[in-house]
Parts: sequence; C-alpha cells; structure tokens
Amino acid sequence: MGGFGRIVVAGAVAGMSAVAFAGSATATSYANGLVVSSSGVKVRAHASTSARVVGTLDPWKEVRLSCQANGQWVEGNNLWYRLHGKSGWVSARFVHNYTVVPWC
Repeated sequence: MGGFGRIVVAGAVAGMSAVAFAGSATATSYANGLVVSSSGVKVRAHASTSARVVGTLDPWKEVRLSCQANGQWVEGNNLWYRLHGKSGWVSARFVHNYTVVPWC
C-alpha cells in the first residue's frame, strides 16, 4: 500500500512537472514567430487593415508575440498577433507562430 502511495505521488509530481514545463513558454510572456510574407508585413495600431500603419517588419524576420485576438479577415484568416514589447498588431496570415500564442 505504501508503494502505491509513492507511485501516485510520483505520478502527481511528474504531472506537475509536465504542467510546469508546458507553462514555461508562457513564463517568458511571449511566443516566437516568423514573418512568412516575402514582401514583409505592416504593423497596425489595431487588428484591422484599415488601422493606422505604425511600422513594418522585414520578410523572414523573427518576432515576439504577446497575444492573439480576432480581428479583420485577411485572406481567410481573422487572427491577429499583438507584438511583444512594441505597440502594434500583425495579421496572422503573414506571421507563423512557432510556440503557442495566448489569447489577449
């Protein structure tokens, strides 16, 4: 019976480690992405193509993403990413995320 208790505890500890590891990506407070548009991408003030352009990102540039939200549809995709450490949004149509991007 005591051995069973150790197995359960070990299983719980292993489960907590997996949760802690899975959560470690969010501990950095950003996700990693890459601009996949060969012409770069415009950074917008809001999640819409009609929002003011506040910057641009070069093609194949690695970016940090704070969170994602629904916005205007762009070529079949309505997700937008908020850039980490900067003001601005980019359409997910032109940025590939390599790690999980939390919802805003």
